[in-house]
Amino acid sequence: MASRGNNILSSEELDYIQKLFTQPEHASEDEAGGWLRVSEDAAGLLEAFSESPRIELQAGWQGHRLRFPLKPRARLDTGEMTLEVGVPEVLEGGERSRSWRVPLDSDQEMRLVDQSGRLERPRVINLSYTGMAVEQAADQAPELDQALMDLRLVLPGEAEYVRLLGHVVRHTPLDEKRVRLGIRFEPLEGEPRDMLGRYILRRHKELQESAR
Repeated sequence: MASRGNNILSSEELDYIQKLFTQPEHASEDEAGGWLRVSEDAAGLLEAFSESPRIELQAGWQGHRLRFPLKPRARLDTGEMTLEVGVPEVLEGGERSRSWRVPLDSDQEMRLVDQSGRLERPRVINLSYTGMAVEQAADQAPELDQALMDLRLVLPGEAEYVRLLGHVVRHTPLDEKRVRLGIRFEPLEGEPRDMLGRYILRRHKELQESAR
């Protein structure tokens, strides 16, 4: 999939990106990933940046944008420099780069536990890479700007929890007994980010298919 001329990506590479959005019968529902070949000149430039330069690829899809993290990797068999394609972040369409908020499936259970005890039996309303909205009892709600340092979120179909750090950025009373809280996460990295990303991407696909 080598690039030609002045094009950033060849037609073969663009076809590959498109295939990331399709769902082969033998693949898992939340599968994403792969690699792109890098030219020798570009490989030398990447190595000159740092050991882990921040590289992204964005593409439009189904009224939203996908932001793929790309990480330089050397192939074990040939030593060739490639870009590993990670799990994409789903962004809202338009100019703003705000993470898309995925509404939860009412038939699926998502458990959120605050080990600090500041949240009492919260119910998750929506979720994104950068935060979530939850509802809980008004008389036990944390204050605005309150830090939440040990949130544990169990996604539907997962046995392991995702550990999240965040703080309360919105506090909206719903009635005398319930309140909705907006929680902003600290930046996620590694496997926790990938677990969250796979769930959000899967829900986006489900909602697009149900709208057809």
